[in-house]
Amino acid sequence: MRRLALLFALICVLTNGCVHRSTPSWETRLLPRHELATGTNALDRWRPLLPQLFPNDLALIESLQILTSPMEDSDAAKDAALITWLDSIAPVLNQLVVQPSEAFQLPAISGPETPFPDHQPLRQLAAVRLASLKASWLAGNHPAAINAAVENLRLARAFLKAQEGIVPLIQAAGVWQISLDGVYWLTRQDDLSSEAAALLQAELEADALLARQALIRAFRGEFTFFTQVVIDRLPKTHDVNLLLSSIGSLGMAAPEAPEEGQRALTVPSRDPLDRGATLQASADDIGGWINAFAAGRHPRGFSALHTHTRLRTYANELGAFLIYATEDAPPTEERIKAADTIVATIENPVGKLFLVITTSQWEPLSAHVFRREAQRSALTGLLAWRRLGHPATWEQLIEARLIPAAPADPFSDGALRYETSPLRARIWSLGENGIDDGGQGSGENVGRPLDLTWPATSAR
Repeated sequence: MRRLALLFALICVLTNGCVHRSTPSWETRLLPRHELATGTNALDRWRPLLPQLFPNDLALIESLQILTSPMEDSDAAKDAALITWLDSIAPVLNQLVVQPSEAFQLPAISGPETPFPDHQPLRQLAAVRLASLKASWLAGNHPAAINAAVENLRLARAFLKAQEGIVPLIQAAGVWQISLDGVYWLTRQDDLSSEAAALLQAELEADALLARQALIRAFRGEFTFFTQVVIDRLPKTHDVNLLLSSIGSLGMAAPEAPEEGQRALTVPSRDPLDRGATLQASADDIGGWINAFAAGRHPRGFSALHTHTRLRTYANELGAFLIYATEDAPPTEERIKAADTIVATIENPVGKLFLVITTSQWEPLSAHVFRREAQRSALTGLLAWRRLGHPATWEQLIEARLIPAAPADPFSDGALRYETSPLRARIWSLGENGIDDGGQGSGENVGRPLDLTWPATSAR
C-alpha cells in the first residue's frame, strides 16, 4: 500500500493531475465600470461651481497655500482678506457635497492620453475647505469647523473609491492627505470637545480598509485602462519595427516604418507578440500585489521578490533585442543580427519587451498611499487620547473602550509606536524604510526623516 501511495504521488507530481490550477485568467483582473445615470453623478453638478474656488489675487493664493500645512494656524489679522474671501464662497462650499440621491464618478479613462481636468479642482476644494475649517475654528464656530473636516474626509473617500488608475490614485491620495491634516490640526486645539473627537474618530475608523481598497482598485484600473488599451492598439502585424514604433508612442500615434535604406529588423514568420500571454503576465503581476495588500500593510520589498524578478528574467531573455529597442545610437549590423536571433528564438519577445518598458514602479505607489493610512491610524489614537483627557497606552484605551484595537502601523507588523509623557506625547510610524528612530519628526511629515510622527500637542 505504501508503494502504491508513493506511485500515486509521483504520478500527481509528474502530470500535475493532483494540482488545482487557481491562477485567475487576465479577464478577472479587469476593473468593471458602470456609468451612472444622468443626473446622479455629483461631479457633474460640481463642475460649474469648482472654478469659483480659485482666487485671482496672488496674496490670497499664497495665504491659502500656507494654511494647508497642518502646523499652520489661522490668524484673524494676517488672514483677514482670505477670511473675507472664504465667507464669500461659503454658499459654494455648502453645495459641494454628495447628496443622498447622488454618487461620485470620474470620467472614464481611455488610454494614456486621457486628460484629468477634475483632479486639480478637487484638490483645491479640499484645500479651501481646510482653510475654511481653520477660519471657522478661530471665529469660535466649532460645529462648522468639525463639519468641514468631516466633509473633507468624505470627499477623499469618494475620490479614492472612484479613481481607476495610478494618476488618479496619486491625486486622490493628495486630497486624503489634506483632509487628514485638517483632522490632525483639530486634535491639537486645546478646546476640541470629547464629543467632536468621538465624531471625527468614528469617521476615520470607517476608512480602516480604504488604503488597501484604493490600491487594489488603482492597480486593476491601470491594467484595464492602460495596459489592455495599449496592447489592443498595437498593430496586428509580424513586423517588429512597426510594433516597436507603436510601443514607443504607447499606441497614441500611427506606427512608423523604418525609412528607406535604414537598417531594420527582419520580419519573423511567427507572431512576435502574444497578446493573451502578455496580458496574463501583467495580470499575474497585479494579482500578486492584490494578494499582498490583503494584510492591510505596505508590502516592503515585494517589488524585488515579485515584479522585478519576473522583469529581470524577461530582460535577460531579451538581451540584444532589449538593447536594440532602447539604445539611442544607430544600430550596427551585428546588433540587428543579434536582435533578429532573439526575436526568432524566444517566445513572445515583443510582449516581454512591452512589460519590461511599461510596468510601473508599484512599491513607491503603495508607500505613498500607506503613508496616509499611517496618519489615519495615528489620528484615531490621538483622538482617543483627547476623549480620555490625557495620553495613555493602547491597552488602557482598549480597556476604556475608546479604541477597538491598537492602531496598526502599516509599515510594520505591529501597532504604531507612542510616547505618553506630557512634554513628548506623540504617535509615530516606522515609515517606508522600516527603521524606528523614536518618533523624531516635527509633525510636518514631508521629505525626511522617513519616520512619520504626530505630536499630540501644538508647538505654540
